[in-house]
Order: sequence, then structure tokens, then C-alpha cells
Amino acid sequence: MKILQYNGPWQFSIEEAPTPSFGPEELLIRADAVGICGSDVHGFTGESGRRKPGMVMGHEVAGSVVSVGTKVASFQPGDRVAIYPILGCGICRHCLAGMEHICPNKRILGVNAGHWGAMADFFTCHERQAFRLDAQVDPAIGLFAEPLAVALHAVNLMSPAKKEILAIVGAGTIGLALLIVLQDLGFESIFMIEKVEEKLELALKLGAHTIHADRGLPSELIESETGALRASGVFEAVGLAQTVKTAYDLCDFGGTIVLIGNLAKEFTLPLQGVTSNETTLRGSYGFNRTEFATAIHLASKKTHMLRQLISGSCSLEETPDVMERMARGDLKPVKMVIRAVDC
Repeated sequence: MKILQYNGPWQFSIEEAPTPSFGPEELLIRADAVGICGSDVHGFTGESGRRKPGMVMGHEVAGSVVSVGTKVASFQPGDRVAIYPILGCGICRHCLAGMEHICPNKRILGVNAGHWGAMADFFTCHERQAFRLDAQVDPAIGLFAEPLAVALHAVNLMSPAKKEILAIVGAGTIGLALLIVLQDLGFESIFMIEKVEEKLELALKLGAHTIHADRGLPSELIESETGALRASGVFEAVGLAQTVKTAYDLCDFGGTIVLIGNLAKEFTLPLQGVTSNETTLRGSYGFNRTEFATAIHLASKKTHMLRQLISGSCSLEETPDVMERMARGDLKPVKMVIRAVDC
């Protein structure tokens, strides 16, 4: 089989490898559709330091079961699945509380789970990582369960009231997934801050109030549209020090900022402002199994909207060039999908 192997910053190669073996509680999956995540791009350049040479990336994936281990009873060859990429230790207090995503010893497919990720013809996962996907759902839609679950988890952490004014900094995949989740939950006053025109246009098309990040102060623009009201809840979905500061500037007194983007290793905020304004800062990472199951259902319900997030597709062999163009800023897609040849 073919794999896309990461060999170090700015270095990918297509290699031939044996089809991976799998244990009694594992599945062998054909990767039908794999999303290129922004974290993969930052891993490719070496910025994040979260990808190691010799590995295969890919954690947003829908595929088909090829073979099952001897102790697997829930799946059979031919089943279509979306993959919950996180595998916790199963015994720590976080795993036992249903918070596998913050297990200190978790393994994440395509990130730190050893050699194998989904940017290959085939990959393996534990039976409990596979969630059944309706056969009628396009795998390229099914893979959006992962970013939708990220968004849903962030919304659950904030738990805003329906009447609140909300803002999202960054109209990438996660930012737009937040918009879809919030709209599905009945929120109406949602502002999207972004500086890439094409992404702003898509956010507007999907129903957000859009603000260009580089044209005036976003906080003043929101106040001018809301009668001097500010956002009581802000989602930061970029992960840079500058965009975290933008999120802080948008947030009303007593408001909550949920930080999802995590590229920058640190950021600075005015301590006196955070304390005197009683600003709540919450980190948001990944999602739990219940949220992933909900996101699978939402993906099948929002097919039309999600298809608009797909900027293009490529083969595994074309992926190194696509990734390099994304890393250099020559290609600014919302979501590029690596598709199997016959999917």
C-alpha cells in the first residue's frame, strides 16, 4: 500500500509499505476521505513541533472497514465509519469520567499514535474509535464529524444563552463549524472576524455577520451593529497571539473567551483588564465520545452547508504539493480532502 510519510519540516514522500497488522480488538480501515487539517500544515512546516519524522499524519477521516480483529463484534467488512481519533488509557480519572480527550496518556491518530495515521491507503484503529456512518453519506462529509465535534465541545464549555451576542475569530474549518453548530442550536447573533475575503464571503453566505479583521476595530463595528452592545461570548479559532488579543478586545465585561486554536506557544493579555472585567478564559481541546456521536448526526443533516466548506480534493500522490502550497499561503482553502481513487 501507499503511505504519505512525513520526513521532517517541509518534507513529504510517497512510500510503499506493508498493509498494517491489527490486533484482536482493532479494525483495518480503508481511508476513503481524509481532511487536511491546519494542524497538519503547521506540523508539516515544523511550526508546532507536534509531528515527528517517519510518521503518517491524518486524523480527520471517514473510511470503510476492510478486516476486523478476532474479538470485534460490532463491525464487519464493508461497514462505513467515521473515526474518533483519540484513544485514552481507559483507566485514569479523566477516562473514567468520559473525558478521554484530556487523558494525559492519550494517543491521537495521525498525531502521536505511533507510525500510523490516515494519510495512507489503509490504517488501523481500536474498535471503540470507530463510529458507524450511514452508507449514503459521502465520506468527504463524514470526516467533518471531527471539526464539528471540536466546535460542539467548545460551545458546550461556554454554554451561552440564546440571546447572547457571540463572536468567532477565524473563518477556517473550525470557525465555520462553530457557525454551523451555533445556528443548529438556534443562535442568531453571530459575528465572524476574518481577513481572507473568500472565507468571509462563505461565512456571510452561511449566515454570519461578517467583519474584516483589518478594516477598523472589530469591537467598534460590532457595537455599531448592536446598539453599543459587545460580544458576551468569543471563540478564538486561529491560535495566534494576535488573534487571542483580538478575541479579548471583543469580549464584554463579565464575558467568556473560549480558546480553541493552539498554534502559538504563549500569548500576553492585560492582567488588570482580565481581572477587573471578570473575563473568563477557557481552553478547549478535542471532544468527548458523546459530542462526536452528535457531530456525526449533524454532519449528515448539514450536508449542503458542509459541501460548501470543501475547497477541493486531491489524491494521496498530489498531497505533498497541495500541503506545500497551503504552507506557503499560495492556496488558502477551507478544507482540502484527500480522496481514495474510487471515492
